Amino acid sequence: MVERFHRQLKAAIKCHQSENWTEILPTVLLGIRSAWKDDPGTTSAEFVYGEPLKLPGEFLSTSSAENAEDASDFVSRSQNHFAKLNPVNGSRHSHKQSFVFKDLRTASHVFIRTDAAKTILQPPYKGPYAVVRRGDENCVVNIRGKDVTVSIDRLKPAYIIAEGAQY
Repeated sequence: MVERFHRQLKAAIKCHQSENWTEILPTVLLGIRSAWKDDPGTTSAEFVYGEPLKLPGEFLSTSSAENAEDASDFVSRSQNHFAKLNPVNGSRHSHKQSFVFKDLRTASHVFIRTDAAKTILQPPYKGPYAVVRRGDENCVVNIRGKDVTVSIDRLKPAYIIAEGAQY
């Protein structure tokens, strides 16, 4: 169902000659939401909101000269109104702190979490790898002879048994 909508949305965006698809997205979505569907016998918007959407052309009725003046007045008032609007900064309600191991500051070797999609039996971490340098937010790790910078959010300390250690 979602794939079908994405296919329809992509086809509608491709119909426009604009390079910037974000400019035409509201128009395309309005068209999709106001298109008549035979199965429910209504539009998607009418199905959700309980009444049909008022399309931009319905605001401007050009049946007489008086309506034409009202239309131009409506357009100028709308332009003035939207010109006065300022974007509001979004708020971030959650400040999720990632878990960082205490021993990460002193560990000589680390495991690196694999963030890619994994099969059922694939381990979540790769390594251990030797730590070259540490920073506040990342570590430089030697992977197969190359120094790679990795965020500390993806690291887990590896506890290596020293060679020649007695049990």
